[in-house]
Amino acid sequence: MASESDQGERSEEATQQRRDDFRNRGQVAQSKEFSSVLLLFSAVLLIWLMSRYFFQQIWEIFNLTFGDSMVNAIRTGDWSQLIRFALSKMVFILAPMLGLFWVVGFIATVMQVGFVYNEEALQIRWDRLDPVQGLGRMFSLRAYIEGAKALLKMTIILVIAYFLLKDQIQTLPQLMNFSVAQIMVFLGTLTTRLLAGVGTFMLVLSSADYFYQRWDLEKEMRMTKQEVKEEVKSREGDPMIKARVKRIQRETASRRMMDEVPKADVIVTNPTHLAVALKYDETMVSPRVIAKGADLIAEKIRAIAREHGIPIVENKPLARAMFKTLKIGQSIPRELYTAVAEVLSYVFRLKKKRRG
Repeated sequence: MASESDQGERSEEATQQRRDDFRNRGQVAQSKEFSSVLLLFSAVLLIWLMSRYFFQQIWEIFNLTFGDSMVNAIRTGDWSQLIRFALSKMVFILAPMLGLFWVVGFIATVMQVGFVYNEEALQIRWDRLDPVQGLGRMFSLRAYIEGAKALLKMTIILVIAYFLLKDQIQTLPQLMNFSVAQIMVFLGTLTTRLLAGVGTFMLVLSSADYFYQRWDLEKEMRMTKQEVKEEVKSREGDPMIKARVKRIQRETASRRMMDEVPKADVIVTNPTHLAVALKYDETMVSPRVIAKGADLIAEKIRAIAREHGIPIVENKPLARAMFKTLKIGQSIPRELYTAVAEVLSYVFRLKKKRRG
């Protein structure tokens, strides 16, 4: 029972593959509050930088509304020129704001999650149109919690707004004596102050929310030990199959090596534990190891050598040095030239003597 409980407990850190799967599904740590904060601060910056521009556009609309153009439109019934003017002014006012907000929203998303391509989000899911499921989501515990959080957030924002604006309330009756320019300056200052105060609170809130989202996502991504094993098996293959493949590869390499033994000029032995087969001809810079082995493989190499009449020379230090330092197909290094040359010289003299 204890082992089953351990297998079902999500006690393991998420692997990179699981993190990538979550990311590909669009499940990433992201705080919506952070985007709101950047939008608020960008609005403050926009008002501060372009207040004169906005005031000019609003002033022109005000003059048009209460000027001769409005009187002529009412008398003649021709509103086309007035509508075109109003629409153009709305574009001039809203275009900078909407453009900046789009850029800020894009930057806020990239800062939190980077660039994520979510194929599942582009697919049509008809279950989202199910009214029963929609009502279930609306009246779920998570929906109640989110609603309570939104209500608490709105309450705190209202309290902050009250303390920021309470000393300005007494100025409101005096606005009747202000000029339009003074009213605009007062409203701009008031709006900037309000947005800055609320933005500071939202910045703290968004930071806490972002770290909570990361913690919650890490908790959701945690894996059981069995899931980790299954992922390793799917990524690297079944260990039993891998072991069998490696065994087959070793056997194949061993057979190929044994096929090269008859081509050797000499077998250097330990004399019983190690055997190294060397080959040398005029096309080679130095002799080359074409086979080597220990114990049973060494015995097979010696048996093949005896079968094909290949000289077997006992040289313990040379056999150990070549077996430990050289790979199959590798040429003899300079430090072993003398010892190997003595062996080959003896072998070639022996072959010459036999032929004579």
